[in-house]
Amino acid sequence: MGLYLLGLTDLVRGHARTEAQPQAQQAVLGKTIKHAIVHWNKPADQAKPLSPPYDVVVATDVVYIEETVGPLVSTMEALVKDDGVVLLGYQVRSPEAHQLFWEMSERVFLIEKVPHEDLHPNYAYEEADVFVLRKKQEGGLSHQITPPES
Repeated sequence: MGLYLLGLTDLVRGHARTEAQPQAQQAVLGKTIKHAIVHWNKPADQAKPLSPPYDVVVATDVVYIEETVGPLVSTMEALVKDDGVVLLGYQVRSPEAHQLFWEMSERVFLIEKVPHEDLHPNYAYEEADVFVLRKKQEGGLSHQITPPES
């Protein structure tokens, strides 16, 4: 079984930076990452051709505008397998987006913060964190939740 790597971004400039590094990717990973531009406000249209779900989804620097939080969480939910994980590199960019992101994420995912001492010292920054998000087995944004009977 081979490893298929897919880099996702919603910003054209991010796509161009990642796409410009194929030799480095080949040398480090043994293969080149395939790239796609995904706009969170169109997840159903754009995630389907990518053949989800995946075992691992990596997301960094994706929470910065409040209006995109709902589509972002829905997209992450759609892209990751039920027993998969989202690895999230995170830094607060907007207090409003930050609050909404964690409120919505807690409905869909079990969230674990990776302790800074477990991160590589060259990449562990005081202002940034890494989280592991695992899908909850029940609920989620794409599932209809029935309130419990009294």
